Amino acid sequence: MSQGWRAEHKRREALADAEHRKLDERFAVSQAENVVAAARSAELLDQQKTARRRVSAARGRLTKAKKDGGAEKIRAARQQLEQAERDFDQASDTAIRETLKISQARNAELDGHFRQMKRAWSASDAVIENLRAPRDD
Repeated sequence: MSQGWRAEHKRREALADAEHRKLDERFAVSQAENVVAAARSAELLDQQKTARRRVSAARGRLTKAKKDGGAEKIRAARQQLEQAERDFDQASDTAIRETLKISQARNAELDGHFRQMKRAWSASDAVIENLRAPRDD
């Protein structure tokens, strides 16, 4: 086996190993980010559900106030319902905006993964091609 071929093979192997390590590192970071993203998404959903329960409770209080009578009680219950609905709308808007940002960030990261996968696989292909190449033995 020629020294030139061996040196080229080692160079290609080192490059392939480095590209695969970069890919492994990307995946490790991505897994950690996925945990954080999932936790934040769950938190946003919980906030939205809590706000929705407050709307339902406020509706119940308004219904009760209407049955019991009393303009002041009805007015107060209606104001509570309106505030609960505003809070729900705000929680929903926040959840939608942040979930969209999280989704866009995850999608952008996938693009980076695919680019790194291509580099790693191309480097591995170069190693294989070198093994197939004629050598001066």
